[in-house]
Amino acid sequence: MKEQNKKIKLSTLIYSIIVFILFLFFLVAGYVYVFANDNLIDKNLGEKIILPAIILNNKEIISIKEISENLKSIQRFYKNQDFSSLGYRIDFSTGDGKKKLKLREKELINKMIEDRAIEILANERKIKITKKMIDNAVERKISERGKNKKNIAANLDRLYGWSLSEFKNKVVKPSLYKEKLEAWVEENAGKEKKNMAKKKIAEAKKMLDSGMSFENVANKMNGGRLNGGYMGWFKKDFLAENIQDVVEKMQVGEISDVIETNLGYHILKLKDKKKSEKGEELYEISQIFFSKLTFADWLSDEIKKMNIRIFLKDYTWNSESGMVEFKDYNMKNFEEKVLKNPQRDISLMAL
Repeated sequence: MKEQNKKIKLSTLIYSIIVFILFLFFLVAGYVYVFANDNLIDKNLGEKIILPAIILNNKEIISIKEISENLKSIQRFYKNQDFSSLGYRIDFSTGDGKKKLKLREKELINKMIEDRAIEILANERKIKITKKMIDNAVERKISERGKNKKNIAANLDRLYGWSLSEFKNKVVKPSLYKEKLEAWVEENAGKEKKNMAKKKIAEAKKMLDSGMSFENVANKMNGGRLNGGYMGWFKKDFLAENIQDVVEKMQVGEISDVIETNLGYHILKLKDKKKSEKGEELYEISQIFFSKLTFADWLSDEIKKMNIRIFLKDYTWNSESGMVEFKDYNMKNFEEKVLKNPQRDISLMAL
C-alpha cells in the first residue's frame, strides 16, 4: 500500500508540474501575442521560446523568432549603409520610422509566407532541393562574380548578421524552390493556356496579313481591348525587355511581328512617338495580347486556397487577396500614403 501511495503521489507531482509548465507557457504566450510591443523585434520572450506567428495548412509553422531575426537583419542592413551622400538618413526610432519599420515587417511576413508556400507546393509535386544543389548554386554564383568565399561570408555577416549557412537557407534554398516550381508550372499547369494563347495570336496575325486593320482585329479577338487595343503612352523602361528592343526600331504606324514575353504573346502597333520634357523617348502603343498562365498568378491562386492562420495582434489574413494586412486603420492609411511614391523613401526600397 505504501509503495502504491508513493507511485500515486509521484504521478500526481509529475502531472502537477506538467500542468504548471503548460500554464506558464500559455501565460507567456498570451503576453507575447497580446501585450508585447508593436514591433516583433522587441518581443524578447517570443525570441526565446518557439511561438507560432503563422501556421500554413495546419502543419507548417513560421515562428515569431524567425520573423524577429529577419527583421533584425533588415535593420542591420540599413544601419551598415551610408546614405548621407544621397541625402538620406534612416532612423527607425522616430514615430514615422517605427511605422516604416512596420511596413517592412508586413512585407517581410508576406515574403516568408510566399517562400514557405512555394516549398509546400513544390514538395507536393515531388520537387526536392538537396544540400548539394544549394552548395553548387552558391559556388556557381561565387565563381561567376569572381568573388572570394571568405569576403562574401564577411559581407553577409556585416550587412545582415548572417553566416554563409544562414544565407543558403534564407535566400538560396527558397530561390531554388521557386525556380524549380516555376519550371513545373510552365511545363504542366501553364501548358494548355500557353498553347491557346499561341493559337489565338496566330489567328490575329493571319487576319492582319489578310489586310484587316489593326483596330478591327484587336476588337474582334478576345485578347484585344474594345478600343482597338489602345494602351497609351509609355517610357521605354516601363515596357518588357523583349518589347523595348522591338519598339525602338519601329516606325510610326508600323505593326510588329508576334512578340513573346513572360506574360504572353503580343502584336504591337506604334501609333506615335515623342520626347518628354526631360528628353526621354515616349511611345504611344496599341496591342493585341493573349496571356499565358504566369507563375505569379498561379502561385497567388494556390496561396489563396491554403488554410493560413495569423496569430499576430497587428495583422490579419485576407483570403481574397492572399496577403497579410494591417488591422489598424491608421497603419493602413499610413501605408497607402507612403507607398504612393515609394521611390522617394529609400527605407522602403528592395534590399
